[in-house]
Amino acid sequence: MAEKKDHSLNKEKAARQKVRKGESVEPQYETLQIFTDARIYKTNLTKKYRNRKIWKKPDLQEIHSVIPGVVTSITVKEGEHVTKGAELMVYEAMKMQNIIRAPFDGTVDKIHVQAGEKTAKGVLMIYLKSDVPFDSEEPETISSVPGQDE
Repeated sequence: MAEKKDHSLNKEKAARQKVRKGESVEPQYETLQIFTDARIYKTNLTKKYRNRKIWKKPDLQEIHSVIPGVVTSITVKEGEHVTKGAELMVYEAMKMQNIIRAPFDGTVDKIHVQAGEKTAKGVLMIYLKSDVPFDSEEPETISSVPGQDE
């Protein structure tokens, strides 16, 4: 006969998870306690919070539409090597033509949109493979808008 094992969960122990920078924890309770060096904060989780879209670490090689608009033209081809600041496409949003530029040196791996295509906010438009791999711990941050003079 098979031995029975106790698979009960200690809620106190499970609730005290350490979270590293850049990670998130999905709480399973209506109330959450946050421990800091100075004090303990207790808060109730709202319905809006529980139904939110979970944050995921962005892939800096993905170029997404920031607001709804139309792809006016695409000036690169898949497999083409581009340098930082090179024009990738023209995107029209709110009656303004926006030039989308390469945020770093790389190769156009995949173009996910076509000229004339309407896109919603957050649509993946181009996947640009970096020449230099990003550090998995601390990825390079882009502090300014690509293409603007510094």
